[in-house]
Amino acid sequence: MLSYAMRMLIGSTFLNMLYLPFSFAQQEISLQLRWYHQFQFAGYYMALEKGFYQDAGIKVNILEGKAGSLNPVSKLLNEEVDFAVTNSGVAIHRMEGKPVLALAAIMQTSPLVWITLKDKNLTRPQDLIDKRVYVLPPPSSAELLTLFKREGLDTNSLIKKATSHKIEDLIEDKVDAFDGYISNEPFLLKELGYEYNLISPKDYGVNFYSDILVTTEKMAMQNPAVVKAFTQASLKGWEYALANIEESIEIIHHKYAPNKSLPHLRYEAEKIYELVMPNIVQIGHMNPGRWRVIAQNYRELGMTDGQHDISGLFLNHSDENFRWLINIVFIALASILVLIIIAWRFAYLSSSLKREIHRRQYAENRLKKSIEELKIKATHDPLTQIYNRRAFFEKGDELLELAYRKNFKSCIFMLDLDHFKLVNDNYGHSVGDQVLIHTTQLLNQNIVRKYDLLGRLGGEEFALLLIDCDLEMAVNIAKRILKSIETTPLTTKDKVNISITASIGVSEVNSSSIEQNLINADKALYIAKEEGRNRVNIYN
Repeated sequence: MLSYAMRMLIGSTFLNMLYLPFSFAQQEISLQLRWYHQFQFAGYYMALEKGFYQDAGIKVNILEGKAGSLNPVSKLLNEEVDFAVTNSGVAIHRMEGKPVLALAAIMQTSPLVWITLKDKNLTRPQDLIDKRVYVLPPPSSAELLTLFKREGLDTNSLIKKATSHKIEDLIEDKVDAFDGYISNEPFLLKELGYEYNLISPKDYGVNFYSDILVTTEKMAMQNPAVVKAFTQASLKGWEYALANIEESIEIIHHKYAPNKSLPHLRYEAEKIYELVMPNIVQIGHMNPGRWRVIAQNYRELGMTDGQHDISGLFLNHSDENFRWLINIVFIALASILVLIIIAWRFAYLSSSLKREIHRRQYAENRLKKSIEELKIKATHDPLTQIYNRRAFFEKGDELLELAYRKNFKSCIFMLDLDHFKLVNDNYGHSVGDQVLIHTTQLLNQNIVRKYDLLGRLGGEEFALLLIDCDLEMAVNIAKRILKSIETTPLTTKDKVNISITASIGVSEVNSSSIEQNLINADKALYIAKEEGRNRVNIYN
């Protein structure tokens, strides 16, 4: 009886024979872009201009998008076009049961940002509360609205207006925040002599895919070879465009976007390269887990109540049902002949290959585990499992650099357990370790923001850095922490109840150096201890 591996080899051989006609007869297809011609679609232009589509046996008609026209997915579902470029909102269509398939995500990060004029000093999501903001129709605005949700802000506090796509509205004060592309409008503002601020979702942990190449289930079922060939040729076009940017710019300016200046196209190319990240990930890469997070964001924003499985969004070229049916037919016709020729040899090679793969996977997993363990040991305190002194200083300097760049107010704590030596003297160091772990748990329970930085500097000393936090908020957090420590005694493993208090020194951040700010907080801590402990003191 044929082995599974043998059946797959025979099937793939005959499947390749089945698709040979596509290389000799060109099939005409259409691609709908989501906006006007510009460098944003450079990969498709270069696939056409460099003959990659022609080599794949495909004749491609690239259709320009326009403001206010029917969106690309609607044209796709109406069978007006064969392929389209759209945003991550394609996940909504799939959750609502519409037969769309995502083939490749060109931009690993969305270019959508809010743009404000420099002189208005609107630099954070909080600054846009009760301000006039432009938003695209759902779901195109999801990244910007998710940013508000991530920061715990109500999107109803925005004065939302339908976008005009005209940057002049921002200059003429018709709107406070403009929803634009980081690859386009900032260049126009700079040319007009206006300074600007960008509020980017990525800076706050919101990271959507963009410019997704999509088709329909019907197209994939009826023309699997065309779908595969078009996708591969398009990705090859993107690789060429990003490796030959100046040549691509010249072609786009001459044949597709003559109204865009060469400097504008160069600026756009630079930003698109950063969004595609070809030097980090393979062009077109999509992560199912990341898609599930994006889909969940759409649900939480109320943009869909569709409950269909998001996994149906992806096309696996190597495992379509219709191909497997064709494989079975050819396997039945040719299995005996091929078995006689290669069965014994293939079985031996397959077995050897599997053993080698298992050995390498085992070694790779061990190596990854060792690297992760070393990273944790190098950056985390072994007792409390929070950042150690070295990691706190390194991470703290990075966060302060971001805070200074964004003009955030920030505060820093120094916390010291009162009379901790008595715990060690009276109960032993093992109980002292339990107290430190207990204190760490209480600190983590009172830190509600993921980007707050907590570390153990040594002994019973802890430090806490709060970014985007003013002094009043910091003092309230410190008081809450002290009350939690005071009112939550530790029951040791030996059923002994131990109550302990702490003192905290709080300082506003006034330097980009974490070390200097800690010195100020430590001075405030010293005064808190001098004044009787179990209290908060502010550095003046």
